[in-house]
Amino acid sequence: MRTPPGTPPRIPWLARLLLLALVGLGLASLAGALAPIGWPFELFVHFRTQYGVAAAMLAAGLLLARRPAAAALAAVLAFAQFWSVVPRLQASETAARCDGDPFTVVIANLAFDNEDRQSLLAWIARHPADLILLQELTPEWATAFQGLPDYPHRQQIARTDPYGIAVLSRWPLHELTARDFAGDGLPLLVGYVDAGHTRLHVAAVHTHWPLLPELMRKRNLVLDRLAAEVRAGSGPAIVAGDFNLTPHSPAYRRLLDQSGLRETLPAGAWRPTWHAGFWPLALRIDHVLVSPGVCVESAAVGPEFGSDHRPVRVRLRLPVAG
Repeated sequence: MRTPPGTPPRIPWLARLLLLALVGLGLASLAGALAPIGWPFELFVHFRTQYGVAAAMLAAGLLLARRPAAAALAAVLAFAQFWSVVPRLQASETAARCDGDPFTVVIANLAFDNEDRQSLLAWIARHPADLILLQELTPEWATAFQGLPDYPHRQQIARTDPYGIAVLSRWPLHELTARDFAGDGLPLLVGYVDAGHTRLHVAAVHTHWPLLPELMRKRNLVLDRLAAEVRAGSGPAIVAGDFNLTPHSPAYRRLLDQSGLRETLPAGAWRPTWHAGFWPLALRIDHVLVSPGVCVESAAVGPEFGSDHRPVRVRLRLPVAG
């Protein structure tokens, strides 16, 4: 049956799906651009890398589907997402050499329901650290870490929910206490580590997952009070743990601006720590932040060990006491 004259040509089903995906991707990108407004828009800003890759794939698919205008729009969207990452990636590069003492930090969200304890313990035994900061510590995990003899100085709060926390150290701990910055009973550990000739201000962090507006408010309150704590302190600082936000978040950038802390992993680098093996959800939400006087020699994301997070290991050089 012939199509009557003047009838618009039918769009093949594949082209329709690609156009629909482009509309959805555009809306998600627009929501991410509105992240400074707060919830729920900030939930979309964390996936900039995924948006960029998806937009590039859509551009190629739309070209093959002979939709050049839509392909050009997808290419612009991909460029916009990647461009937002490049300047911060370049700006985060840090000096690789320093004359101070070496100091290695490991952070790991254990996953409170993770029963594969041997994998992480074996990895730490092969890659020892001066300071280990743990999130989601349960009584069972606390018992397992008793088998690590090289960390005699410890402060542990084991819980059966996802908010246990611990600091394990080769060096003496001082005034390391549980702090409840959000007033909801979820602890952070804040205090000092005497690392040879340097006293370090240390905070072990685990904030709320911001799926609801009240949880986001509490997370941001913790970040604001952390920034004030670091700013009011003296000497070098290390603030690390599961922040439940990526470097793309306005709340994360505000934390860095207010505290003076800086990243140890490049801001725009594709090094996810959460759901790292599942590309659509993979995010970097676990961070080691340091004050400007601390030099970063290396930083890397560790292997999978049964948790939905991966550990982060950072080798630092501490400032020389003047």
